[in-house]
Amino acid sequence: MLLSSLSETITDNLGMQMIFTLVTALKDSAELLISERQNAKQALAEIEAQKAEEEENRKFQGEAVTRESFLKWRDDFRRELAEEEQRKREEAEAEEKKKGKKEEKKLTGKELWVQGLVGKVEEDEGEDALAGMEKLKIKATS
Repeated sequence: MLLSSLSETITDNLGMQMIFTLVTALKDSAELLISERQNAKQALAEIEAQKAEEEENRKFQGEAVTRESFLKWRDDFRRELAEEEQRKREEAEAEEKKKGKKEEKKLTGKELWVQGLVGKVEEDEGEDALAGMEKLKIKATS
């Protein structure tokens, strides 16, 4: 490319002093060639970067959520939860069978009260709360 640009300049300037003209033409051609190569490298680097960015962005793209796709997902999710709950219950029952006997569950105070299992406590209405205070002895420490 450089030689072809010089041959054109030589034929145009035959019979004249042309050293300065040839050097200037060669310098311009070399600068143009270098800038074209740099631009080509930069364009390739930009294309590679764009491809890498597109590849990275593919990770973030998924299926668009529509009413139908959400309802399908929700049904599947609820079914999975029910299956998991059933599996846990079956495992717990199998474990209880291994123990041999089922332990009795202790009732809470509220459950005892609701079922009427708690007897009514008779309160002594005649006693004063301060009546026992007379018998109390207090020692002072020094």
